[in-house]
Amino acid sequence: RTDGLQSLDLSVLKNFKIQERYTLQLRGEFFNVTNTPTFGNPATNITAANFGTIRSLATNTGPRQVQLALKFLF
Repeated sequence: RTDGLQSLDLSVLKNFKIQERYTLQLRGEFFNVTNTPTFGNPATNITAANFGTIRSLATNTGPRQVQLALKFLF
């Protein structure tokens, strides 16, 4: 058995009214905020010396990523 997948994404945005019909939006998006690794499966060969050890990472989670954006709505 292996641990479950843990990934936390977060998005924060703020709208600024410039005039009645124009809006400026500042947005920050954060992927895998906690940067938690997902370990691979343990070795299952009971006769091997490395039985039960984990020597790899699962490839389904990437490193922490930050993305900033500025959007003008008219």
